[in-house]
Amino acid sequence: MNMRPLHARSVLSFVAFMLLGGCRSGLRCATCGMKIDPISPWVSYLTVSGKEEAFDTPTCALTAWRKAPASVTDARFREYYSQEWRDVKELRFVRGSDVVGPMGPDRVPINAGTAPRFARDHNGAPPQTAEEIVRGDGP
Repeated sequence: MNMRPLHARSVLSFVAFMLLGGCRSGLRCATCGMKIDPISPWVSYLTVSGKEEAFDTPTCALTAWRKAPASVTDARFREYYSQEWRDVKELRFVRGSDVVGPMGPDRVPINAGTAPRFARDHNGAPPQTAEEIVRGDGP
């Protein structure tokens, strides 16, 4: 049996698959490399040295911020309850709650006014500002 026609079809199928975008890398987290779903409730953005970078979770964004605090000029996160984009100054982050992100336990971005209640209701640590987290204050 001649295998050449089968091999040629396989090669042509693979080439067509690649040309049609079957192997697109997509947006990846700047910290951990995980593929990012842009509509995920956990996706976060930092402006680092004038360029917006995407992160799959708030924890990854805050980790990147900690590594180069002077180069971050802006940050936005989806507030947990409303799912609206908020400036980092409007939010508090609760660690250790029973709310789990795509990579497991995460820091949950909550509106500053409701963060203490969220922490109590979901067994989380006291809420922290992004500045406190970046400086390394607290647990």
